[in-house]
Amino acid sequence: MSISFHEVLFNVLISCSPVIVSPFFDESNPLGKKSYKPVMTLVSILAALACATYPYSSGSGIKQSLFMIPLAGSFLYGGLLPALAVTASLLLLHGFVFPASLPTDAVFLLICACFGGLYLKLCKKTGWLSAFLCPVLLSGGLGFTFMAFQIYFHRKHQLALPSDFYSFHAFSILLHCISMAIVIYLSGFIRESRLNRLESQRAEKLNVVSELAASVAHEIRNPMTVARGFLQILSQTEVSEEKKKIYTSMAIEEMDRVQQIITSYLAFAKPQAEITEPLSVSGVIVGLVQRIQGYAGSSRVQLETHAPPSLWVTANAEKLIQCLVNLSRNGIEAMPDGGRLRIEAYPETKSVCISIEDTGIGMSAEEIARLGSPFYSTKQKGTGLSVMVAFRIIETFGGKVQVTSVPGRGTRVLLTLPQAAAPSQFASAQDQLG
Repeated sequence: MSISFHEVLFNVLISCSPVIVSPFFDESNPLGKKSYKPVMTLVSILAALACATYPYSSGSGIKQSLFMIPLAGSFLYGGLLPALAVTASLLLLHGFVFPASLPTDAVFLLICACFGGLYLKLCKKTGWLSAFLCPVLLSGGLGFTFMAFQIYFHRKHQLALPSDFYSFHAFSILLHCISMAIVIYLSGFIRESRLNRLESQRAEKLNVVSELAASVAHEIRNPMTVARGFLQILSQTEVSEEKKKIYTSMAIEEMDRVQQIITSYLAFAKPQAEITEPLSVSGVIVGLVQRIQGYAGSSRVQLETHAPPSLWVTANAEKLIQCLVNLSRNGIEAMPDGGRLRIEAYPETKSVCISIEDTGIGMSAEEIARLGSPFYSTKQKGTGLSVMVAFRIIETFGGKVQVTSVPGRGTRVLLTLPQAAAPSQFASAQDQLG
C-alpha cells in the first residue's frame, strides 16, 4: 500500500485547523468576542471543503479525505447553525463535483446529527473518558460506513476490489480516529487553559481588592480614632470654649482626611469614563501653577515652568490637572526646607513629555519600585493614594510614567502622553503668526 505522506499530513492539519485557530478568536478575547462563531463557522467550512477537494489516495487510486472531522466537530462543538452551514457547503460541493457521494453524505449527516444532540448530554452525565472515546469511535464509525458503501458499490456493479482496499480503509479508519482524538484533546486543553486563565485573573482581582480593602480600613481607622477621642473630650463639661474650638477643628480635619482617602480610593477602584478633548499643554500647566503657587509659596519652593504653545494632547482637562497637582504637591512636600520645582513640557516622537523635577530628599530604588502601590508613601502621614490616582489617570489617557531619583538630590517624574493635533482654529492662527 502506497500513500503520499504529504497528502495525509495536509488532511490532518486542515481537519484540525478550526480548533487550532480557535484561541485567537476566543469569546474572552476582545478581538474575537463578537466574531467568534462566524469566524469559526467559516474556518470549519473551508477546512471541510479543502479536505474534500484534496483527498489522499492509495497506489491503486482509492481516494479518501478527512472532511468528516470538521463536519463532526461542527455538530459536536459548534451548535446548530454552524453545523448546518458546514453541511450545506459540503452538499453543494458534492452535488456539483461528486454527485455519486451524496447517499454516503446523507448517512454521515444523519449519524452526526443524531450523535451531536446526545454528545452534550453524555458529557454532563459521564466522565471525561466517555466524552473522549465516543467522538473517536464516531469518527471511526464514519470511516467504516464509508468503507461499507464502497464494498456495496463494487459488488452492485460487479467490480473487483483493489488489492490494497482493506489495508487502505483500515488505515483511513485509524487516521480518522487519530485526527478526532487530536481535535478533542486540543479542544479540551484550550478550554481548560482558558478556564484556568479566567480563574487566575479572578483570584488576582479578589486578592487585590482584599488587600486594598484592608489598607483602606487601616487608613480610615486612624483618623476615625483621633476624631472619636476629640469628641469624647468635647463631651466633658469642664472643657473651655477655646479648647472646644481647637478640638472641633482637629476632629473636622481628621474627618476631611477620611473623605479624601475614600475619594481617592473610589477614583482608583472605579474610574469613570471622562470626556476627552485636545488640550494645550501650556494651558494645562498655567492651570496647574494657579492651584499650587500658594502652597509652594508657603513652603518656600520656587516654581519654574516652560511649555511651548504648540504642544497638544488628548485628555480630560480636570483629570490631567488633578494628576499634575498630586505629583507637584508630592514634590513640594519632599522639600521641607524649600527648594525649586521645575515643570517642563517638550515634544518627542509622536509624544509629549511633561517633566516635574524637584530638589528634595529623593528616593531609593526600593522606594521607586513601590511607588504607586496602594497606601505606600514616603511621608509619615501619607496614604500613597494621590500618586496611585495620578498614575491611573495617565494610564487611562494612554500615557506612561517614569520616575528617576537620587537620594539627597531630588526626584524627576516624567509623563509621556500621545501627541494630538492642534484644533484647526489654533493651527491656522499659528500659521498666520508664523
